[in-house]
Amino acid sequence: MNLAAIMDEAAGVLTTITGLRVTAWPPGSVVAPAGVVSYPDRIEYDQTYGRGVDRIAGIPFVLVAGKATERSARNTVAGWAAGSGSSSVKAAMEAHTWTSCDDLTVTRCSFDVVTIAGVDYLAAMFEADAIGSGRG
Repeated sequence: MNLAAIMDEAAGVLTTITGLRVTAWPPGSVVAPAGVVSYPDRIEYDQTYGRGVDRIAGIPFVLVAGKATERSARNTVAGWAAGSGSSSVKAAMEAHTWTSCDDLTVTRCSFDVVTIAGVDYLAAMFEADAIGSGRG
């Protein structure tokens, strides 16, 4: 698997969520609503014999909704965090037919307030694991 290819493909999937501007790497700045695919926690090699499978664990997708004090930001992150629906990150990622890996599974979502250019934004932070051939 190629990390850059997975990050690019994940960003492409996130752009299918209406109104979301997405980058496939951490940018210098964002304009909400925005999504950022960032770098994983780790790559685990040789999960099966003979370089059969590698695993990329903890790939973060950070989605910034709007000002933390706005009800609309809460409603937006609720849609992103839902297990299904047209704005669900989990549903979009897991319905996609992956070409950069064999499979990608969204494993968790957490929430935080992040400060960007002096403004506090509500963020939904997702993690995913990808598996695929260790030979490619």
